[in-house]
Amino acid sequence: MRRLLAVSLIFTGFFFAASAHLHAQQQQALDPPTGSEITFKLKGVDGKIYDVAKMSGEVVILSFGATWCQPCAVELAALEDLKREYSGKPVRFLWASVEEENKVSNAVLRNYAKSLKLSISVLRDPEQRAFSQFSTRVRIPMLVFFDKAGRFVAPPHVGMSTPEKYKERVRRTLDPLLEAQVKNADAAASR
Repeated sequence: MRRLLAVSLIFTGFFFAASAHLHAQQQQALDPPTGSEITFKLKGVDGKIYDVAKMSGEVVILSFGATWCQPCAVELAALEDLKREYSGKPVRFLWASVEEENKVSNAVLRNYAKSLKLSISVLRDPEQRAFSQFSTRVRIPMLVFFDKAGRFVAPPHVGMSTPEKYKERVRRTLDPLLEAQVKNADAAASR
């Protein structure tokens, strides 16, 4: 009986140790790196290359989605509203489709953008190379922010609520990034 109890305790200890190790690995896989470790260069349906490293001086908001995703369409309408609201401020709004090019052509993406009356640049991430820097699972819409120095600001925003709640959530991240930009410019000017 004591031997059975000892074996059970050893097995239980091993099980908990293995579970803790697995949880740590899973958490590490879900937590994207921060700062300058993350970057992207994506081609737009307009033929241009969009490189976050060349967008310094602007806060960059990049949304990942797909044409089949209804919450993504609602999110894009909210982002268009925010783009108008922040017009004249150093903010760039981008949208990247995670769909494969052989399934959704550039022409389909252009028509999709036209049907939604998008003025946001439409990019492609068909192999999800940029997307995978932020998440190991495809959950869209997903919104990521980069500060004026081109550094990723964690965590990414995933999902869509009502348009007003969503816009408020974006403002809570965007406004401090813009304020930091103004404070840094003021500090540089006073030197």
